[in-house]
Amino acid sequence: MKTFYDLQDIDTTIELVINLSTITDNGLPHAKIVCNDKVLLNANVDSKVIINEKLDLLSPLNISVTLSNKLYSSKRETALLIDNITIDGIEIIPKYCHLTEYKNNNNEKIITNYLGFNGVWSCNIDKPFYQWLHHETAQGWLLEPC
Repeated sequence: MKTFYDLQDIDTTIELVINLSTITDNGLPHAKIVCNDKVLLNANVDSKVIINEKLDLLSPLNISVTLSNKLYSSKRETALLIDNITIDGIEIIPKYCHLTEYKNNNNEKIITNYLGFNGVWSCNIDKPFYQWLHHETAQGWLLEPC
């Protein structure tokens, strides 16, 4: 049984979950996933991938997914799909996909969670997650911690 002291303990981490799937008709895509300068995956991907990571509650959040080594073909596709990204069980992607950037070798300016070109997809939250969410969902003023 937990003591009163244990019940008051504050968890200073949040859980990041990234779900990826692939299209491998023209070979395996190479995926590199980086979160806050930590490489979470750097490999060829042949099936669904689920990444779980604990992050600091008060840190900004920078996620990037890089697709490389794609061979282009008009008949067969190779791609990465970011099925969803959740933080503490709150859906970020695809719900907030409009806040992402996809720099690719075709210079296509598209908002997407479908990576069909070699390039880097990124989602950058420049403040602690819950402060960002509070602002993004228009919940009014939030006092800054001292």
